[in-house]
Amino acid sequence: MFRKNLKKELDLIKHQNLYRKLRGEVGIELNFSTNDYLGLSKNKEVINAYDDGLKYGAGATGSRLTSGNVNHEKLEETISKFKETEKSLVYSSGYGANLGVISSLCKKGDLILSDELNHASIVDGIRLSRADKKIYPHNNISNLIEILEENRNYENKFIVTDAVFSMDGDIAQVDKLKKIADEYNAVLILDDAHGTGVLGGGKGTLHHFKIKPTDNIIQIGTLSKAVGTVGGFVTGIEELIDYLINTSRSFIYSTALPPAVISASIKSFELIKSGELTDKLSKNIDIANKIFKSSGFILEEKITPIYPFLFGEKSIKISEELLNYKIFCVGIRYPTVKKGSERIRVSITAENKKEDFEYLCESISKINNG
Repeated sequence: MFRKNLKKELDLIKHQNLYRKLRGEVGIELNFSTNDYLGLSKNKEVINAYDDGLKYGAGATGSRLTSGNVNHEKLEETISKFKETEKSLVYSSGYGANLGVISSLCKKGDLILSDELNHASIVDGIRLSRADKKIYPHNNISNLIEILEENRNYENKFIVTDAVFSMDGDIAQVDKLKKIADEYNAVLILDDAHGTGVLGGGKGTLHHFKIKPTDNIIQIGTLSKAVGTVGGFVTGIEELIDYLINTSRSFIYSTALPPAVISASIKSFELIKSGELTDKLSKNIDIANKIFKSSGFILEEKITPIYPFLFGEKSIKISEELLNYKIFCVGIRYPTVKKGSERIRVSITAENKKEDFEYLCESISKINNG
C-alpha cells in the first residue's frame, strides 16, 4: 500500500510537469548553474588547505558541544573579523543556520515580517518559530511600514529578508530596512548567502550599503556559495552567539563540519579578503551585462552574478537542449518561482571568459528559434 501511494503521488507530480530528477555534469564544458561565484571550490590553495585539515580526521565525529569542536573557533574568528562583528557561529549548512537562528530567536507572541520571495529555509524557520508572521510584497518598503504601523503592539519584531535574492539576483533595500528597524525597534535578520564574497568588496551586502553592524542586525550566511566549501554561519553581537549555542537545536544536535572543510573555508576567506577574485567577478558582470542585454535576454543590468532569462514554460526544454551544446544551465519552475515566471537561472563566475557568455547566448538563440 505504501509503495502504491508513493507511486500515485509521483504520477501526480509528473502529470503536473513538476517532476524533478538529479543530473550530473558528465560531458559538460560550461556550468552556468553554479553558485561557486569566485571559483574557490577548485582553487589549489583552498584544496591544499582542505588536505592539511585532514590531519584532524575525515569527520568531526560529533556535535560542537561534544567531540566535534576542533578548529571551528578559528573559522568563527575569521568570519567575525571579515564581517566586522563581535562574534560568529558556524552551522553544518546554510539551511540549518536559517532554521536554527530564526526558530530560536523568534517565539510565540513575537512578530516576523518576511519578504514574499525569501528562501525556503527562512520560510521553514518562521514556521518552526510559532511566531506570528506577516508576508510583505517583494521589496515593498511602503507595505512593510504599513504592516508595522498596524502592529505596534508587538514587543518583539523581526524583519527577515534575503539580502540578494537567489532567483532574480536583485538586492534588498537594506539601507531603508535598517532605518525602519531602528524606527520601529525591530531586529533585522539578513540572509547574505548570495552577497558574501560578491558585494561590498566581498564583505557582503551591509558593506555594499556602507552600513556598520549594530546590535539589531543579524547576518546569516553560507560557506557553500562564494566561499566554495559547505556549511553556514551567523554573525552579530556576542550575546546573540552565546544564546544560540545554548538554544539553537540545529546547532546543538548536528554533527559539526569536518575539520578539513573548516581549514579550506579559512583559506577561502583569506583569498576573498585580498580583493583580486571579487574584482575579476565584477569585471565579468560588466561584460555579461552588455552581452546578455544586447542579446535581448535581460532588460536591466545587474551588479550581482545572477541573471534570470525568462522563457516561461519553454525554460525547462531550453535547459535540457543546452546539454547538447555541453552547457549546464538549469531551468527553474513552480513552486520555486511563481507560475508564469519560469526561467533559466544563469549564474556567472570570476573564471568565465567573454566567449563563454557569447556562446551561451548563441546556443539559446538557436534552440529558441529552432
